[in-house]
Amino acid sequence: MGNPWLSARARANPLSDLLSGLGLLITGAGLVLRRARLFGLGLIPPLITSVLFVALFATASFLSQRIAVWLTPFADGWPGVEALRALVSLLVIAISGLLLVLLFTATTLALGAPLYDRISEEVDAHAGNYNAAPSESWLHALWSTLTLLLKVVAITLPVGLLFLLVGLIPVIGGVLAAIGSALFGGWMVTLEMIGSPAGRRGIRTLAQRQRLLCRDPWLVLGFGVPTFLLLSIPALSLLLFPIATAAGTLLTRRLVAR
Repeated sequence: MGNPWLSARARANPLSDLLSGLGLLITGAGLVLRRARLFGLGLIPPLITSVLFVALFATASFLSQRIAVWLTPFADGWPGVEALRALVSLLVIAISGLLLVLLFTATTLALGAPLYDRISEEVDAHAGNYNAAPSESWLHALWSTLTLLLKVVAITLPVGLLFLLVGLIPVIGGVLAAIGSALFGGWMVTLEMIGSPAGRRGIRTLAQRQRLLCRDPWLVLGFGVPTFLLLSIPALSLLLFPIATAAGTLLTRRLVAR
């Protein structure tokens, strides 16, 4: 008998799963909006962290042209050097956005952990019973949060560099880099968003969460890609955190039941 953590369930209709993942966001919105007080409190952490991350993104955008020149010293004297560096500058902005969205998500979830845990717990209670694992100590939970942030950076930086290089491929590179960034960003955001409900079930490490998501990749991407794209829009990201927390809890329940 195979290890259930290592086997992804074969799906007959990926499109149906993608739509189901998107539907979880809609269902999560309905659940959270019926809890107006928790929804309002859930807006506070992203309001605080968004100020910092918008400033960081503005700084990265401002420096992108200089970074492009630094990355392409070999192009000095080329006829199309300005066009090349403009493309590299855009790619630097896009990859910076990818990294900052993922760090913004992890930081906001850490800052608002008690609030988002409360939202997740209420959704779990509404949806039915589950097998709860013993709680972590606050010190261990803090250490897990810090290591998660470091792992997100360690994973995203080389992947972002890869997308930067792919984006330099003539004609199709920009499209491939954009699609890859959305898929990667959606997957990583989902790893972060399921942290609270997965942790209550004893699924606490990044590797354990990864194996859980692999049970139904299409469902995960249907939830994660729209969440990532919406989190990339500062005004919408404020509203999305409590909604995505509720939807991530529903997603966790569905994946654990596989």
